Amino acid sequence: MSIEHDIEYQLRKQGANFIRFVNISFLTKEQNKNYSGAILFGVVLLPEYIRKVRNTPSYVEKMKQTRQIQHDEFHLTELKTDQMADDLATFLHKKGYDACSQSEATIEAGGFYDKHHNRTPLPHKTIAGLAGLGWIGKHNLLVTPEFGSAVSMCSVLTNAPLKTVSEQPLKSLCGTCQECVAICPTKALSGNSWNAETSRDNLLDYKRCTTCLECMIYCPWTQKYAQRNYSRLP
Repeated sequence: MSIEHDIEYQLRKQGANFIRFVNISFLTKEQNKNYSGAILFGVVLLPEYIRKVRNTPSYVEKMKQTRQIQHDEFHLTELKTDQMADDLATFLHKKGYDACSQSEATIEAGGFYDKHHNRTPLPHKTIAGLAGLGWIGKHNLLVTPEFGSAVSMCSVLTNAPLKTVSEQPLKSLCGTCQECVAICPTKALSGNSWNAETSRDNLLDYKRCTTCLECMIYCPWTQKYAQRNYSRLP
């Protein structure tokens, strides 16, 4: 049985909706930490959640005010994918491979998170782009044709002998759309279109971003997904 099969089994039983094995050997050492491959996986937010947030003005702020943010689906899913990455790294270590979880806690503990500029050397969405999953929207989030931006992702870097892919990120299909720009309450988004050479700062003023989720929710691609009946079952 292949290592890929073992990894997929571990992640699927924990709820991963998509899994990709990605070649990162050509990236800088700062980005790939001398690992040749990355395991990128994600859990999809439910359509019911997307609809609920859209129908609740200032949803995140209200959740904070009522001290309910710890029960929010997006918050819990982010914690879940981080734990899945930590568990997968442990699984790979037991198999005899070197691996590095890119969970938030691990990145911070390893000194790889730049707190002053709110960035990491290798974001999950960059790996997702190399997997051909989507493009970066004007809101600086991954947009997938199937789920829009309604995904929570994490990744593990490893030297395990994986059969990896290296794709070009999908060409941006945002076009002239400005939904995310218009809905942003702090005017943190520039409205510029993304391509492979675009820096984050050309899309987003990170100091203004409050993680209110509005841009993720109102993205037409997310809204298209929200109209579907979708189950998290793989």
